[in-house]
Amino acid sequence: MNSPIEVLDHYADAFRDLVNTRVWANDESPEKLLRLGSPGDWEFICVAMDVIGDASTAINHFLRFSLDGPTRYDNVGERYLRLYGLLSATYLQQEAALKLFVLMHCPKPKEVLAQFLDLDIRTLRNQVASHSVDYPPRGGGKPQAIVPVCVDLKGFSCVVTEGRGNGSRAVQLDKAVNEHCHAVISVLDRIYEKSINTIFKGHSKRIQEFRKKLDDLRFMRDGNLLIRFGTTSEPSEIRVVFVSPTGATGPHRSRSK
Repeated sequence: MNSPIEVLDHYADAFRDLVNTRVWANDESPEKLLRLGSPGDWEFICVAMDVIGDASTAINHFLRFSLDGPTRYDNVGERYLRLYGLLSATYLQQEAALKLFVLMHCPKPKEVLAQFLDLDIRTLRNQVASHSVDYPPRGGGKPQAIVPVCVDLKGFSCVVTEGRGNGSRAVQLDKAVNEHCHAVISVLDRIYEKSINTIFKGHSKRIQEFRKKLDDLRFMRDGNLLIRFGTTSEPSEIRVVFVSPTGATGPHRSRSK
């Protein structure tokens, strides 16, 4: 079974392949082929795709080694750096996904922004890595001063306190990151689906090809396992469907073709 960050990377790679297939095999400009709003939008798409991938690299490293990092030293400074780096990486990834959403003319971008703003990791970023001394509560009220508690900053645990201990809350960072990944995946899924019909309008075979790839992405997104092997001329795959023990009627199923 793929982890959420692995599924996110599959979506990001699939979108890059979708765009490259349309752009590099043609002599027309990318903005025309992708039906963009302006010539400069192509550069923003390229950068946004790179940012999503780069951020995934940082996030995946955090999920492997937590705030402690792959070091034998118990170093508070490194934990702070890794916390600030993680919060920056998730924020940048969300903003890049939102930019792609807008550039590919997907509807209701404000709903996507609202979805991101509701994430615990986004709130934590705003509280301790952006507005530590002037955090404006989303519900209104006076600005707050919020800081991580040094002694509780370890592993996947982060406790933040307001002022000099007026109130505190604990954030389980690995859980918050996985929620972030699921949110970004849902946005990339919408971008991919919309882009298929937009940039391959009138190319039924291409639309069918990439819709099949979208089905495969959703198969993995839903917690199943897809393993490909064989050759280009004779491809094969194994599909494993994971089911809940409560509703299971038999063993896990696998299929190859």
